[in-house]
Amino acid sequence: MKETFGEYIHKLRVDNGLTLTKLAAALDIDQSTLSKIENGKRNIPSEIIPKLSSFFNLDLKRLEHEYLSERIAELIYPQEETQKLFLAAEEKAKYMRIKNQQQSSLKF
Repeated sequence: MKETFGEYIHKLRVDNGLTLTKLAAALDIDQSTLSKIENGKRNIPSEIIPKLSSFFNLDLKRLEHEYLSERIAELIYPQEETQKLFLAAEEKAKYMRIKNQQQSSLKF
């Protein structure tokens, strides 16, 4: 998905003939929050992702990836040389995984 998460939710809602009120109720958020999410004035809370997946019968893992990729894109879009940022972030993620594994294997 190239559009924002909010635009994607708006498209899903409109394509399924739902009002803001109906979808907001299904996601257990208020209508104004959903409107702000759709209009890009607010990020979608991560706890909404499983509800969205369930309501529209969408793949949860794919939605989680889209959510995370948008969060990352928001952080890096003003930067130049984003490829270098991705490489550095991947190295840090690998380090964090190794460190976490080492800490979990410690016996007290």
